[in-house]
Amino acid sequence: MVPSFPSECPFQIGFTPLTRFFVQMNGMTHELAVKEERFNEFGSIKDRVAWYVWSHSMNSADPKRAIIDASSGNYGYALARIGERLGIPVTIVSSPSISHFNADGIRSAGARLVIAEAQEGESSNGARMRVAGEIAEAEDSLFLDQYRSPLNPAAHQNWTAPELLSGGGIDACFVAASSGGTARGFADYISNSGSDTELVLVEPFGSCAFVEADKGMAGGLCIPGYGSGRSSTFSDMTTKPEVLRVCEADVLAAYTAFRESDFPALGLSSLGVVVGALEWLSHADTPKRVACVCADGDERYSDEFEERYLPKVDSDVYSKALERLTALLPLIQPVHEETLSAVAR
Repeated sequence: MVPSFPSECPFQIGFTPLTRFFVQMNGMTHELAVKEERFNEFGSIKDRVAWYVWSHSMNSADPKRAIIDASSGNYGYALARIGERLGIPVTIVSSPSISHFNADGIRSAGARLVIAEAQEGESSNGARMRVAGEIAEAEDSLFLDQYRSPLNPAAHQNWTAPELLSGGGIDACFVAASSGGTARGFADYISNSGSDTELVLVEPFGSCAFVEADKGMAGGLCIPGYGSGRSSTFSDMTTKPEVLRVCEADVLAAYTAFRESDFPALGLSSLGVVVGALEWLSHADTPKRVACVCADGDERYSDEFEERYLPKVDSDVYSKALERLTALLPLIQPVHEETLSAVAR
């Protein structure tokens, strides 16, 4: 049985800020709220998953047993930092696409980082899971298996989602589809709580976490943690949420445009979610209040943005997206507390 609540957490995880903006579109004023998970102690929404899965998986009879798991980056970074604090050995299995920030952070926390190369026909996610399982069996480590563990979505169903949505009043909530844990957790919370908030998943065209990738677009993902090259273990939902595609060129253009503004310093997948929300709002016919779950901050990507990410996308598509998004910036203004009532309900 999956635990209902997170164990008492000794770290500063949760209760992250919700930063609000007015968005002027088509003669209407919408409210867009940004849930800034970059303010968790280890810098991302994966701090919640790492602690939730770890704390509910440790065997009380063997509390110092070595831990291993697979990760594209942020979860592994958080797990390594938790292991460092608790004095427990950690091994993280990742892919060649892991960011320098996360790779260096994992190693500096004293954890072992193993890079898994995908075999023919195997996704990078699948390769990480395979290698982590092989090492766990060979070394008798505790394999947390976050990509298949029900504790992963439970962390969001019982922690992140109620923290954001329990007060009501949000018309739509946008999350990155990624490998599926956050999306499934929010979907389960909304379904079980009777919330009328609409869940919208945002992912690139080449991702197939919850729906098949667009024809001819499968694979080739360059932004860590934004999409997935395999169908999510958690995609078997009775009611499928809406999936909105935002291409990676648009995400990179948003990174360039928004860092010249007063908008929060969000990471790449987080900006994909924001761009998806803005696209959704552009089609709204009444004023809306929406929330974006933003996984991390820009410090994880800034050092590699020019050399690693930009060359992976079409320069013309990027330039057009940059022009379009730059023109949107004056329409997005911070909300001052005394003006929150301006958006009609």
